[in-house]
Amino acid sequence: EIHTRHVVKYDSLSVTLRYYGDAKEMSGKENSTNLDELKHWDTYIVQGSPYVTARYYGLRPELTALSDFSDIACITTMNTEEERVTTEPQKSNSTHPNRRRMSIFSLSSPEGTGSSSKRFGVCGLSEDSNRQKKIITGVQFVVTTQEGLMWLVFASEPITFEFDQAARRNIKTSKPFQGVIRLALVPPPAKALSAGSNVNASAPLDKEKLVSSSGVKRLIYHAGTFPVGGAVNWSFRYGSRAPLASSITYDRRKLRRLSSSTKENNIGSVTFTFDTMHMSSLESTSTSAQMELLMLSLPHHAASISSADKILFKPKDFDLFFRCIKGRMVPVVGNSWTYEEKLTSIGFDDETSIGGIQNPGLSLSTMDQSIRDLILQTVDSDLKINMPVLDSGAYGFGKGVARLAQLALIADSIEGANGHVKNVTNSKPGGHDSTSRRAYALLEKHLTMWLVGDGSDRRLFFDVDLGGIVPKDG
Repeated sequence: EIHTRHVVKYDSLSVTLRYYGDAKEMSGKENSTNLDELKHWDTYIVQGSPYVTARYYGLRPELTALSDFSDIACITTMNTEEERVTTEPQKSNSTHPNRRRMSIFSLSSPEGTGSSSKRFGVCGLSEDSNRQKKIITGVQFVVTTQEGLMWLVFASEPITFEFDQAARRNIKTSKPFQGVIRLALVPPPAKALSAGSNVNASAPLDKEKLVSSSGVKRLIYHAGTFPVGGAVNWSFRYGSRAPLASSITYDRRKLRRLSSSTKENNIGSVTFTFDTMHMSSLESTSTSAQMELLMLSLPHHAASISSADKILFKPKDFDLFFRCIKGRMVPVVGNSWTYEEKLTSIGFDDETSIGGIQNPGLSLSTMDQSIRDLILQTVDSDLKINMPVLDSGAYGFGKGVARLAQLALIADSIEGANGHVKNVTNSKPGGHDSTSRRAYALLEKHLTMWLVGDGSDRRLFFDVDLGGIVPKDG
């Protein structure tokens, strides 16, 4: 039972939550600075991970279904079915003296890794199992639910799960665990997702066919490396963008072409870098784990990833369909990857161009003079109504001042197209009282009152905890 929880770490891509499970041990130590020694478990919530990862420090793991579990078993392999655990010591390549691997599943390393074939320990059914309770020990399991959902479960150390086959609500351990447990959902087939009906009724998942799934093999192969944090960095440059991945298609809006004569930055690069750990070396954190990290990218990221053909999996190499609101997520391997986007030239004018090259101001300069005069008259009238209200809060004032800024931009663009300062409705001799100048003056006035005031009514403050500007009223 969880007694308390709190955030122990966060960054741009992740949050680490810590859960304490012993109320007696926590009693009187809520304000202690040495809580790491208490029994707890951490979960690393990292954007884009296809796994749920938890690291246990002396607590007993327990899986609870939202409905009911159907079974916990070993993954059926090409070589054997569930094997019974024997007392014979198992050979292991690990340096950890207590690690055992019941090797009944093998998978060749992906091309280009330079490593040899890797064998994965799975699990075995205990002789103490009966109709009431199923006892299974190992490091790799498959769990199914009443709805037909299927989860792969991985453990860094051999662990014994007990499943009450009568209640079917919990799968738990009887002894404290020291290590990492990872869970990966095997998504229903794409046909089942498109049907929009009950997964179990439309396309039941078959445990016997798991071994033939390229996506499942990848989830198994990369399960040993997990992310614990990350960072986002960006840069800008001038040039052309890297070619799109040949295997990725994504509907994109056509962007404006920039003139070849300009040297302004026209490419933006965004880099995701993840800190990782490995199940075989839990005491070290680095950006170069023993096995490549497996993550999921959004469709528009995948369409713009640099070196996409090297780090993205094609559908035939990863047949599982992870869906998000933007479409099918694309698996990416590597602790760091970058995607690039063309930067657009942002202006008031439309996208009228000559020969495909953007030409700002072309449509305004060819607009009928009477239309331009009418627009300026309308802006001039709008400057006399609905001014920003200081007491309307950051949101209300922001909308009002944004409207005022838009009016100033419209007036400035029209007057620039006219080629001279002109105010049709109320111009002073010499044309110094233009609509755009009055709009800018009003904008400066209201922003100054909001940002400065008289010193006693400041509305914005710096939040030292969150590290940002916040309004006084929240």
